[in-house]
Amino acid sequence: MDPIFYVFVIIAIALALEGLNAIVKGRSSQTRAKVRQRLRTLSDRVHAPEANSDESILRTAEKQSVVNRIVGLIPARKKLELSLYRAGLTITPERHLITCGVLGVLGFFVGITFFGNFGKALLCTSVGLLPVFNLNRLKTQRRNDFEKQFPDALDLLIRALRAGHSLSSGLAMVGEELPDPIGTEFGHTADQIRLGKTVQEALANLSYRVESDDLPFFVTAVAIQQETGSNLAEVLENLASVMRERFKIFGKVRALTAMGRGSANILATWPVVAVTGLYLSNPDYVAPLWEEPQGRTLVMISVVMVTIGYVLCRKFATIRV
Repeated sequence: MDPIFYVFVIIAIALALEGLNAIVKGRSSQTRAKVRQRLRTLSDRVHAPEANSDESILRTAEKQSVVNRIVGLIPARKKLELSLYRAGLTITPERHLITCGVLGVLGFFVGITFFGNFGKALLCTSVGLLPVFNLNRLKTQRRNDFEKQFPDALDLLIRALRAGHSLSSGLAMVGEELPDPIGTEFGHTADQIRLGKTVQEALANLSYRVESDDLPFFVTAVAIQQETGSNLAEVLENLASVMRERFKIFGKVRALTAMGRGSANILATWPVVAVTGLYLSNPDYVAPLWEEPQGRTLVMISVVMVTIGYVLCRKFATIRV
């Protein structure tokens, strides 16, 4: 094989390791305080579209590199920036996309090396989607953490309001006392109010930065209180109570639907486990599944039926609360 091929493989491996290191650094190598401060800095550039649609989360006054300009031409760049912020990652969209590309190239070279088939090597490039899956996982996890902390944050805010503090002071207390993500977001909202933004604008930015089903109710309650002068502490107390009750119901639903989710997982994994066990014990017994045309047809039919069954089981076990 051409020596230049091995050179490309070594370069791809080095770049892939650098990309994986960047992913790990986004969550673990930096201290929580540094990540929290970095997220506050990034959130200075997160604005709701109606407030300022030309703002970019990670845009700086420095001259942009060639990679930044190329990525800036991608229509979904702002959406990617917002997704990275919502996931709590401090890497740039450029580094995220480069990581995906490098992992895809590395998967292609590994596929060529081990399989020697272009089609299989092209299939191996799907490893470049790992950062995307990791991004979605972290975004969902951060959203769930925010919603779990939200009732406690409302309780702290209620006590601050009843003690005579202003709304901005209460938000600042939540930012100082509670951990990320809710401490970071509420603290920055208090900073925006203190620096001159109206309460409605600061809360609109908060609702845009954070993806949560409960946050719009809080924003609406505060907006009504600012216009009509209602008892905000009592409204927030009722909201916190409703949220806790919803979490209780959600926990009961998850317990009742656990059997359905378990059935779906067993349905999806058991055929693979069974075929693998038979192959290890008696390879000739299962060899017709991929050596004979009828066997390959049966495999394809089985994959389709198992997939349909898995999707239906998960659908039946999913109840929104």
